[in-house]
Amino acid sequence: MVQHAAMRDQPLFSFVYDRTSALQAFPQTGTEELVLAVLAGVHPEPAWEGCAVYEGPSPLDPESTVCIGIRGAAADIVQERLVEAFERVGIVIRQVYEGGPLERRAIAHAHEETWVSA
Repeated sequence: MVQHAAMRDQPLFSFVYDRTSALQAFPQTGTEELVLAVLAGVHPEPAWEGCAVYEGPSPLDPESTVCIGIRGAAADIVQERLVEAFERVGIVIRQVYEGGPLERRAIAHAHEETWVSA
């Protein structure tokens, strides 16, 4: 996937979570549904408007991990809140990054202080 110049200029952060702990916390739940469930507990602030959450290729073992990217306004804060929310429900975070992968699949974006699924 090729990113447009405007997309490359936006702040970009990401994290990798452990697939096994995610399946234990949310059995038979796919990545998109899992992330949307966790996002439901993270209320977007007005400054997050347009911030996007997506799945990208994991830089670690793709069989045992999933990479979630955050792009746009306040991406660093959104990353921090998402990592905290994942850990709160028992999902192990393997790595946190400044920067992130190309988008493989859009999951949600912040709009008018709510998360809108893609």
